Amino acid sequence: MIFKTLKASEYCDSVRDGTHDSPKKVEKGYKLITSKNIKEYGLDLDNASEISEMDYKKVNERSLVEKNDILYSMIGTIGLIHRVNYEPKYAIKNMGLFKIKDEQKSKWLYYYLKTPKMKNYINSLLAGSTQQYITLNNLRELPIQIPENDQDTIKIIYILELLDNKIAYNMHTNNNLLVA
Repeated sequence: MIFKTLKASEYCDSVRDGTHDSPKKVEKGYKLITSKNIKEYGLDLDNASEISEMDYKKVNERSLVEKNDILYSMIGTIGLIHRVNYEPKYAIKNMGLFKIKDEQKSKWLYYYLKTPKMKNYINSLLAGSTQQYITLNNLRELPIQIPENDQDTIKIIYILELLDNKIAYNMHTNNNLLVA
């Protein structure tokens, strides 16, 4: 299998980050998520802060999250990943945002970022002594390897999705057993 390498900024429609501001919390509003809301297989929105509609719109001018985008924790806990496979209704703070309209490309990037090779590469780029982080520029420069043959990409994604679905199902089953 032959691979080609592109920078994330070339592979994605754009690479951005969420707000660094701290919008005022409100009792009832729109969710503002951070890396603490990313879990192994999904988002936990239960503990997410809520912000006003005005702040929500302001944050989304810079970093609107859409279907097929990839969220990436880039401050504190580095490397938590969430692929948005639905129409989101939240804003993001202190998170990387890989914007990708194409579903296949989105799935490939999601799985590629989870590989040990990429995790090690990203760990080599970390800065900060008290609280580690990866810069937005480093995210834009990430080397993304993709098969030259689109059919190879489709086959690999198919297998990885089967495994992911099985793992998610088993985790759900285990969580139900713990509650019972």
